[in-house]
Amino acid sequence: MPHSAPVVLSRRRFVGAAVGVTGLAVAGGCALPAVVDRPDPLIPLIDAAARDARELAAADATHGGRVGALRRIADARRVHADALAELADTADEGEDQPVAPAPLPVCPSVDEVRARLRADAALAADVAAAIDGARAEIAGAVSAACTAAAEVVLA
Repeated sequence: MPHSAPVVLSRRRFVGAAVGVTGLAVAGGCALPAVVDRPDPLIPLIDAAARDARELAAADATHGGRVGALRRIADARRVHADALAELADTADEGEDQPVAPAPLPVCPSVDEVRARLRADAALAADVAAAIDGARAEIAGAVSAACTAAAEVVLA
């Protein structure tokens, strides 16, 4: 049966060893990246912009003289979706799985488009206030563009 030699530690050496071990444990914990379980706040903005781009591009004669304006807004929302997607923290999940074909888009009424754009502007403003850097700048620009589209273009 093996027997270890006793180690004699003074209080000073014990405290020094404890501080050293604690320091290593704390330093090791600081080096680990933080795990974030929250989804990227840009994802709802991307989804809304993609939806608007798809549906507003389907504007037809039932929208009267607003067809051109709705299609211009659709183009702007496509640009929003692309710009936000470049900055979003998304995992490339589900790209290998087959996707069911989407139904043909139907453009909502002008009043519903205004309401959506106002809601999207408010959401984008909230996201811009909660984040920083280029992501906040793009979210703020999306908010301003949605407000302008709702209040000026569709007025």
